[in-house]
Amino acid sequence: MKASTRGLAAVLGAVLYAGAGGIAAGVIAVGGLTLSAAPAQAAVGVHAEEIVRFPSVDGDLTGSTPTMLSGRLLRPAGNGPHPAVVMLHGCGGLYARNGRVSPRHVWWATHLQRQGYEVLMVDSFGPRDVEEVCTTALKDRTVRATVERKRDAWAALAFLRKRPEVDHDRIGLIGWSQGASTVMVAYGAGEDGPAGAEEGGFRAAVAFYPGCKAALSKEDWQPDGPLLLLVGGKDDWTPPESCVELAGRDGVKGKVDLVVYPDAYHGFDAPDAPVRKRKDLATAPGGTAHVGTDEDARSDAIRRVNDFFREKLGG
Repeated sequence: MKASTRGLAAVLGAVLYAGAGGIAAGVIAVGGLTLSAAPAQAAVGVHAEEIVRFPSVDGDLTGSTPTMLSGRLLRPAGNGPHPAVVMLHGCGGLYARNGRVSPRHVWWATHLQRQGYEVLMVDSFGPRDVEEVCTTALKDRTVRATVERKRDAWAALAFLRKRPEVDHDRIGLIGWSQGASTVMVAYGAGEDGPAGAEEGGFRAAVAFYPGCKAALSKEDWQPDGPLLLLVGGKDDWTPPESCVELAGRDGVKGKVDLVVYPDAYHGFDAPDAPVRKRKDLATAPGGTAHVGTDEDARSDAIRRVNDFFREKLGG
């Protein structure tokens, strides 16, 4: 009997949480699928998860010592060198309220790992003593997509390029919501970011339902390379119109593959998350927005991400 997506995500979340000492060692069986819950091991058939730490490149913001970031690193089988993907969480953070990695990030991390990518999930909030910023006004946020988080993305790129098992020329970026907004600025900095350095920047990027207004406000904004932009047509948290306008600009449309899912809301790619209305959202019109899975959009997005990274990164 096949395990449900929700059950699998929950178990994988527990297994990933075990890497931080969340549960004891053992074996968990779900619908005939057996997963090891040994500390620091992601799942049977894939390499062990590592809890890693590396400095952000935010020393210019802190005044001296950069923020020491934390991340969860999943390695595919084999010695490599492997292509790699940096994952950027949304405004709710990398972890759910139960302290485990959120189901969406668990699913995508293990999925990409099984596709042959080394995956680095970056936690921008915990090291800065922030739980979430979804309910915090933009002017009051201390961890911003356009400032701190873009530096975190660049630091993650530099960290992976020091790993001997990573192919330093095949590193991509993927983000959701505020993390996707971070993709737009970190991957659209041109000569001001790593793309202007000798080794270059990220080779490809995916952004799920970002806010595109910041990029749209800059007449010369362009992605540093190929960008897959996936948005919901019914998204009432980060409405798609600004992304549609941005993707149609001269100089941008040749680099951006925009997909609008007409019936999808924010968070349409989450595993088994019934559509609901969230309240007290600082950036949503009226403070409320719908979030939840659209199975058709989710399935199509998974296929597109697979194809995109395979073509651009060779995974």
